[in-house]
Amino acid sequence: MKRILFFISFLTLLSSCEDVIEVSVPNSEPRLSIDAHFNLFTDENPLRLEGGVRLTLTANYFNNTVPLVKDATVFITDLYTANQYPLIYNPSTEYYTPKTPEILINYDTQYRLTVIYKEEVYQGVSKFISVAPISSVIQGTKTLFEGDETEVIVSFKDDAAATNYYLNDFGFNILRPIEDRFFQGQEFVFSNFYSSDEVRPGQSITIKAFGIEKQYFTYISLILQQTGNGGPFQPLPATTRGNIINTTAFDNYPLGYFLISEAYESDLLIK
Repeated sequence: MKRILFFISFLTLLSSCEDVIEVSVPNSEPRLSIDAHFNLFTDENPLRLEGGVRLTLTANYFNNTVPLVKDATVFITDLYTANQYPLIYNPSTEYYTPKTPEILINYDTQYRLTVIYKEEVYQGVSKFISVAPISSVIQGTKTLFEGDETEVIVSFKDDAAATNYYLNDFGFNILRPIEDRFFQGQEFVFSNFYSSDEVRPGQSITIKAFGIEKQYFTYISLILQQTGNGGPFQPLPATTRGNIINTTAFDNYPLGYFLISEAYESDLLIK
């Protein structure tokens, strides 16, 4: 009986010691995030543009929404001709885009992106980066640990005339940055495996390939390491710096990256 009374007293003591712990999360000043990815499908007529400039503000940890910036002034300057092209905000896509995407596929120039927001000027420079077309996309027969994965085999021919960097998008936020260090000028064949929760027989998937530069290869590799392959449009770690600077207040740097990529895609029906 004494043991039972002691046990009840012990539980009462524990319950009386329970306190509500409030975690204080610092509220930092919102920082502008500039996701400026222009993916140009040059094998399509008319030329198709995927992406554009998406402007958001960083939010506090417990915020459920990311504030969009819809009232900025955004334009691109061709640094060879000095021509300026305004980018217009599209509410349906949430991107600022040019009226004619053909202005972005000149190999002989660099392009400067300018974003003016709350009297501060943000700028970044990029160029149009080509990519090797996808040679083939086929379904393989190999599996991994669970035994029910679906293998998709992709191949392309690397350009021997240059050092190239690639970004492959397999859907489902699966991104694979690749450099041609070990297959310069050769046909490169590699596999991606999908779980049974991702793809099933009768489902069509789309594989995309983008041309990227060395700096972006390092940038996206760092993001994938820190976010678990969350994709370039996921919230970025605060320490991740891109190629865009604040020319008005240098310390108030933006997040994000300015990139113009040639793009190809290929569809595959899973059997």
